[in-house]
Amino acid sequence: MRGVVSALPPALAVRLFSAGRTAFAKRFAVDVPRERYVPPAQMAVTAMGLTFRMPLWNAAGMFKNGEAYDVVSAQGAGAYVAGTTTSRVRAGNIRDGVTWPAVPYAHSHASSNWMGLPNAAHRAVASRLATLERIPGCPIGASVSAEPGLDAAIAVTELIDGMKMYADAGVDYIELNESCPNVPGHAHREALDADLLRRLDMIASQVLSRRDRHLPVVVKFSNDTSIEQLPGVVHALHERGFNGIIAGNTSTRYAEHAPIIDRRDRALYDYFTATYGGGISGAPLRSDSLACCGVAIAARDACGAGDAFEVIRCGGIAGAEDLAASAAIGVRLNQWYVGYFEAFGRVGHRVYRDVVSRMRS
Repeated sequence: MRGVVSALPPALAVRLFSAGRTAFAKRFAVDVPRERYVPPAQMAVTAMGLTFRMPLWNAAGMFKNGEAYDVVSAQGAGAYVAGTTTSRVRAGNIRDGVTWPAVPYAHSHASSNWMGLPNAAHRAVASRLATLERIPGCPIGASVSAEPGLDAAIAVTELIDGMKMYADAGVDYIELNESCPNVPGHAHREALDADLLRRLDMIASQVLSRRDRHLPVVVKFSNDTSIEQLPGVVHALHERGFNGIIAGNTSTRYAEHAPIIDRRDRALYDYFTATYGGGISGAPLRSDSLACCGVAIAARDACGAGDAFEVIRCGGIAGAEDLAASAAIGVRLNQWYVGYFEAFGRVGHRVYRDVVSRMRS
């Protein structure tokens, strides 16, 4: 379907793909592979006090309500993270009759979405994650965000309550999502604005300083975060006791990335970004995510955090070559999204086995 989309009129392509994606996601979430794959022991990474059996797993946008752990753990993923939740149920974005608009740029190994954080809220997803049977070497993460549109004081209080719900549910780590471009308050914001610093301070005092068990908390920023600000971001997180940074999420720099989009995808790209906006994912972010992580690694080393502060790469990861590029600059953990689904289209449930085979060849 991805290859056909670019040949359709853009409005029809978005409508059909968005509906098809939602239908596929429901079926995929229960399609547990018959054959379970366990990566070779030498692929394992020990970080943040956890063991990841390989350095790659899904990005938070993939599984909106805590579904499909059985699927990806059987595939061989190094970890799992549920989609970003908020304190209140969110229906997500709908425009012109299209629910959760999304579209692939098949020739560019990229995609856009304007989904708007649809989710069943912290309590429901935490309850689901609490029931999961853990697979050794495949930690379970939860991604959380402050509720968009609320008074800041109420939003952070509800966010902290949600983090505590996930802690009680027994998750292995938490991602604080400060990077979604599809909701008010995240897009076009300075990385270290006053609201964020207050939020980090409250989380540090009410969550990080009161952890009664080992529960790493990392913070996810956009790939659009300025290189100049990243050292300050890393320092602010480290001094407050956070365990790492994810760099990054999608991009809204449409004009800058347009030259990378294949001419066969340009009409669709121009239509979607003009009509919906949303975040760009996939190959156009590969160099940005690598550059951001390089600066974050240097900043971590400069403030003496060392292995106590993890830099996780997300954006443009498509396989073994990207993992090698990450490792070359000191990044040990990676997340993928567009690359995952492209690999699934080629090899099905053998996605992680295929990555490992290419790393060893």
